[in-house]
Amino acid sequence: MKISIKDLLHLLRAHHWVKNLLVLAPPFFGGVLFSEADMFFRMVQAFLAFSLVSSAGYIVNDLFDRDTDSIHPTKRFRPIASGRVGKGYALLFALLTVFISLLISFGFNKVFFVILISYFILSLAYSSYLQYIVFVDVISIAIGFVLRIEGGGFASDVKVSIWLLVMTVMLSLLLALGKRRFELETHSEDSNFRSVLSKYNPKYIDWVFVVLAVAAVLAYVLYSFDRGPNEFIITIPFVCFGVIRYAYLVRTNRIGDPTESLINDKWLFLSVLTWLIVTSLILNL
Repeated sequence: MKISIKDLLHLLRAHHWVKNLLVLAPPFFGGVLFSEADMFFRMVQAFLAFSLVSSAGYIVNDLFDRDTDSIHPTKRFRPIASGRVGKGYALLFALLTVFISLLISFGFNKVFFVILISYFILSLAYSSYLQYIVFVDVISIAIGFVLRIEGGGFASDVKVSIWLLVMTVMLSLLLALGKRRFELETHSEDSNFRSVLSKYNPKYIDWVFVVLAVAAVLAYVLYSFDRGPNEFIITIPFVCFGVIRYAYLVRTNRIGDPTESLINDKWLFLSVLTWLIVTSLILNL
């Protein structure tokens, strides 16, 4: 079977690697990410390790979901669901990415290695069982984000703020529920491709979504006041706009996937980019 480079990149879901930038958050907020070249390249390695292990998790998930993905309006075009990549090749590629990821992680401390292994085990558990349990599926996704940020903390020897952790949990739950809300709204007549959707109540999701949005913004506000300097407070409006914009995209049935929203919606992208630039200036001036 001949496999194209495009199919391999699609199999890795390289565009989802943007989620693993969270690994850089601890040294970034700690103001040490760009302080030394060694630190920057060290964190690039940590980012790559998490990206590869997450790609392995995506491949395993696609193997488990092959039948349901084949009837999904867009997922049926994925390499495994469409049959362009066989199960054997996909499994071999997943093992290869895990091996390379663990090889990279040997350059870090044992805790980072354990976190990386824990993330992969969580991915396996999610693909095989947890994704079918209502709300446990989104909680599993949130735990994955927490492991990313904690991994970045141990890789850089920067202590992660409790408020940054709380914000990460609230925001990841918000994004995951937003995706479920979008899927439920756009595929309400056919939930065969994701059986857990039939167990979700749209009104309840909307209520929880609002609570999580407020909690995420509040956690960021508390983090801003807690860490200082005072100038850091001016970044709050960008976070508020980003949360509101994502909620708008979900409720108007435009874009439900967080990664696709960031890439394809110019206003959400500009708000994140502006926040990143302003925050960088504050931390480095």
